[in-house]
Amino acid sequence: MPPWPAAAEVVIVGAGIAGLATALALRRVGVARGVVVLERHPELRATGAALSIFPNGWFALRALGVEHKLTSLRDALLEALAEELPPGTIRFSSKLVSIDAEAAAGDNAPRTTTLRLDDGTVIRAKGVHSVVARWLGLSEPVSCGRSAVRGLAVYPSGHGLKRELRQFLSEGLRAGMMPVSSTHVY
Repeated sequence: MPPWPAAAEVVIVGAGIAGLATALALRRVGVARGVVVLERHPELRATGAALSIFPNGWFALRALGVEHKLTSLRDALLEALAEELPPGTIRFSSKLVSIDAEAAAGDNAPRTTTLRLDDGTVIRAKGVHSVVARWLGLSEPVSCGRSAVRGLAVYPSGHGLKRELRQFLSEGLRAGMMPVSSTHVY
């Protein structure tokens, strides 16, 4: 395991799609140093049955420079994002145990955030903006008014459906289904 800095400019908790895309986007806009991605598992983990990427998602992937890697291999999204990050950016097997905000010395100095990992590592960062914001007392996300329900249907004897995406659209409603194997439908 490479040595980790005691201080980091940006710490991202979780090496999922959002975490890796955020790290890559920060690198593309010039925050190339001081970005650390903490992942509690020992390797990248693609979970879930399917992923739908709408046009705005493809626009973001194009801006990140990984669209060409995913046109025919959409299940390779995590690997494509991780490959674009400098070696050592992702710290695997790093389970976060606590986040504490510390007052900085001086009125104009930024607050410091201290992250403690289960292996005893302590990382100090300028700030954290993520789903762990609750630990810091930040406000809750605002609803956009949309919701989604997803599921995986299992047919042990097989479903007999063609391997194609089926979408059903009406005003204010979008539904779809897609076989992901001979026995599973997303």
